[in-house]
Amino acid sequence: MNMLPLTALLVALAVPASAAPVHAADTLSTSSDCVQLGSDQQLVRAGASRNILLRNGQDHYVVHFQDDCSAAGYSRKLSFATDGQQGLLCSAGRSQLLTDSSRCIVSQIEPVDEATFKKKARQRSR
Repeated sequence: MNMLPLTALLVALAVPASAAPVHAADTLSTSSDCVQLGSDQQLVRAGASRNILLRNGQDHYVVHFQDDCSAAGYSRKLSFATDGQQGLLCSAGRSQLLTDSSRCIVSQIEPVDEATFKKKARQRSR
């Protein structure tokens, strides 16, 4: 009995599955997806209405709001609140950005690379 064709078939089936690239999550897609906020943060809020840019340590994000959040662009203080938990930012309406005059519901947290973050920050400062 020739086992070569069966072995070749098994290898052919196994290789595409193992050769598939493994990627880190590109977006936070479920309501359980949260970002633990550290003390090293940068918020870019120039031109903010539907989103702001967040650098949290070495990680970079675009934080999208459910509705207009123009107050983020001129508020003296900004902070995130998530079900009474400090230092946690979650998507799907679980978190809010608190400004001097309003609350903006966070709809999505989009991870971006450092180059994209810097490019978007430069575009907003023009």
